[in-house]
This record gives sequence, structure tokens and C-alpha cells, in this order.
Amino acid sequence: MNDTTPRPEGAVTLQPRRPGEIMRAALKLYQRHMLTLIVISVVLVVPGGILNWRQSCSNGACRITVLDGEVVSTSFWTTTVWMVAPIALLALCAVVLAVTTRAVTAQLAGKGSGLWPSVRSTFARPRSLLQVVILVVGPMAVLVLLLLPGISLTRIGGPLGNVVVVTTLLLLVVAGLTVGVRLAVSIPAVVVEGRSWPPALSRSWSLVSGHWGHVVATLFLAFVAVGLVGTLINVFIGILVGVVAGDGWLARTLVQAAVNALTLSYFLTVWVLLYLDLRARKEPLDLNTLRADLQALEA
Repeated sequence: MNDTTPRPEGAVTLQPRRPGEIMRAALKLYQRHMLTLIVISVVLVVPGGILNWRQSCSNGACRITVLDGEVVSTSFWTTTVWMVAPIALLALCAVVLAVTTRAVTAQLAGKGSGLWPSVRSTFARPRSLLQVVILVVGPMAVLVLLLLPGISLTRIGGPLGNVVVVTTLLLLVVAGLTVGVRLAVSIPAVVVEGRSWPPALSRSWSLVSGHWGHVVATLFLAFVAVGLVGTLINVFIGILVGVVAGDGWLARTLVQAAVNALTLSYFLTVWVLLYLDLRARKEPLDLNTLRADLQALEA
């Protein structure tokens, strides 16, 4: 797409782009609306950073470490925390994905949607938001079910246990590259086109069909870019915070959350533009069409 500047008065046609062009377009859009996109991501990364728990059990007692403190709990409460907290984070993840998709699409279409209009528009359509929750929670549930047999067999130990671990990881990688990539833009299909989750899965599969390598290359490059930038910023700010605030967990957590919000919001911008790029490869698409899609959903 050679011109990503929103022009409400004209029908700017979206052209297919290479991965690098998508990333540059995402960076320009990200720079214009950085604050909005980062604030949306903060909703997810701050709770995820603060609830940095881990569990260990021995002699019938379970210990949950939260932040820098330890809470000794019964197995009932341990089970409750490990069931409720991840579900809550997945629900937050669904909200962040839906609001970000709505915000990026509206900004590109020239509707000038800021933070609160995007949030209101997302929550004004609870059925659509529920579809996004299903698309987030469903794959995670499938992933857990796929991992359970392997986790159980790893207790065998020895060479057989190592073989089980390697086999399980290979199966997950193959499943991710074959099925996961083809379903990668299901959520934008729900948010932008108003589809329910089964048609959205089919829509994503159709859009990615014939462009699997393009999708993998774009997401991989974006992942590498945000990983490198995030690491460099973390190292620099971590040293600075260590000098100023010492070894406090709160400072470390907030810095990590801020960096994660910075990189996550850019990655999601690339993801939404990739979805629009795939649509442009399959069908005529211009900014007027995007505006019409958004207006139809708001009606």
C-alpha cells in the first residue's frame, strides 16, 4: 500500500504489499496513534506482569509465589487461582485484540477513532466480543488438551520421556505452522466484518490460502523486530531503574509492562494491516469499503 494516509473524501484503494512494506506502514500508523494503541495494550500487560505467579507443591501443601511474596495455600485455593486467573487474562486478551483491531481499522479508514470510541464500539456489540473470546479461549483449550498426554508421559523419565517431550513440541510446531497460521486473522474477520466465529475461521482460512509464506514472513519479521527492540529497551531502562530505584519488584514490573505494551501494540498493528493486506489480495478493497464495514456494524 503506497499511501496509508486516511482520506475520508476519496476511495483510496489498498494494494498488496510485501512484509517490509506492511511493517513500515504499521510503523507510520503506530507513530500517529501511539498513545491510544499503547494504552489499549496496557490493559493486558500490566495485570499479566503483576500476576507473575508460579506454583510448587510438596507434602500436600501448595505454595503460590505472587510478585515477591509467598502465600501458602490449600490445594483448593491453588486450583481456584490457577483456573480463574488465566481465564481472566484470556478474557482481557480478547478485549485488547478486539479494541486494537477496531482502533487500527478505524484510524486507517479515516474515522478518527480514539481510545474511548473504540472501547465503546467494541462493548456496544457484546455478541461480537463473545465471538472473539471464543476464538481466544478455544485454541488455548485445544492446546492444553494436546499437551496433557505429553505432560503425563514426561513423568516416565529417561530417554523415553525426552522423546515424548521432543515429539510433543514438534507436533505443536507443525500444528501452529499449518493450522494456526491459516487461522491467524480470524479475529479481525469478526471485528471488522461482523462474522461469528465459525465463518470467521473459514474466512481466515480462505484469506491465507495461497499466501501462507507471506503471512509467516510478515509475522516472523514483526516478532523479531519487537523482540530485538524490546530487549534493547529493557536492558537500557533496567540499568537506569536499577541505579535510581534499586531492586524493587514494583519498578521492575512496571518497566517490563511498559516495554511490553510498547512492543505488543506495534505487533498488533502489523497483524491488523496483514489482515487488510490479505483482503486486498483476494478482493477489491478501499478505504470507503472499510468505512462502510464499520458503519454497518455500528448501525
